[in-house]
Amino acid sequence: MMPQRATTNFAGRMITIMVAASLVLNITALAALLGAQTRLNSDFMAFWSFPRFVVAHPAGQLYNAAALTAFQQHLYPGFHSFYPYLYPPTLLLALFWLKFLGFFPAELLWTALGCLALAVSLRAMFPARPWAVLAGLLACPAALICATTGETAFFTTALLLAGFACLPQRPVLAGVCFGLLTLKPQLGVLLPFLLLARGDWRAIFSASATALLLNGLSCVVLPANLWALWWHTLPAYQSSYFDAAKALNLNIIVTPAANLVVLGVSQKMAWVAQAICGIGMVLLTIWAARRAPYRLAVAITLIATFLAQPHAYAYDSIAVIAAMALAMEAIPGPRALALGIVAYLAPWLLLSPAAHWFLYAPLLAACLATIVALASSAQKSAESGHEPDRLLPPTAT
Repeated sequence: MMPQRATTNFAGRMITIMVAASLVLNITALAALLGAQTRLNSDFMAFWSFPRFVVAHPAGQLYNAAALTAFQQHLYPGFHSFYPYLYPPTLLLALFWLKFLGFFPAELLWTALGCLALAVSLRAMFPARPWAVLAGLLACPAALICATTGETAFFTTALLLAGFACLPQRPVLAGVCFGLLTLKPQLGVLLPFLLLARGDWRAIFSASATALLLNGLSCVVLPANLWALWWHTLPAYQSSYFDAAKALNLNIIVTPAANLVVLGVSQKMAWVAQAICGIGMVLLTIWAARRAPYRLAVAITLIATFLAQPHAYAYDSIAVIAAMALAMEAIPGPRALALGIVAYLAPWLLLSPAAHWFLYAPLLAACLATIVALASSAQKSAESGHEPDRLLPPTAT
């Protein structure tokens, strides 16, 4: 046991140094942004504008990018970015309260609520060390990008982690969390396969009921044809993003298709590669659900999600850091630790002149392969009886 303890102590020291260094960089970057005094083009500007647009215009025009952009520019003089509404109509239900607050109070409350939701979910997923994991997540560059742009990643990561924490003993509550994740559905793309492979029928029914309730409520409050408009416009928006690869920094999109387009691969070939990768991630998730220790199966699903779908951003990868925290429980070796540190710090490239070098999908694939190896090793050890499975879900209290 002595080598294992030494490895654990070394890993702990390295992680502490990494988190502390990243935290210092985060604080420095935040101070610089606050000193600039204005941020007209944050993603939160878009979220803040959406409910206001629906109040002032026919709701069907929400998916009209030209009309929405003109409204945003009128609402906030100096705004000159492109933030169309890419989300299902149900997200408007969660954003409605923003129209009652000014921009800066709303953004402050939005960020505070996101951090609170993340803290609560980590208390459930990591009951022995929630504050240490929270510090690691909030210090990562992905969290800085999320906080400064006012994005949704704190909320979506919280829903994922809360759902996984509840799944073993409270499947109905887990299903509610997963159902709420349909507000940003691509981040739950692998959940149906995981739940089906595990036979978690109560969670499946609960998630379906929650999603249907949200969808039905949106059809009562908003025009029902918004769903058809969303379904029609989404592929066009996705294609336009890839067409604008030279004008936009597609490096911030961390999926295989986007990375391939950045490298000069044609869209057609990128989509083929993305489809193949998506099928592979589905099969891997099913294997993990059936064969891997639960917490490593969760880690595999979290990272595989970013390789299975074409549209996820660097700020969404806070969930990847949570997956790494789960993998650390298996006490990985020095090489795996070094890979994790690189993956943790890599999004800093997006905040530097070397942003075009940030290609995250290969790093995600390497991290995923490492966690799969850990899961296979843990499974073989448990089957051979050499050691107990230390990665089963915690007992409910």
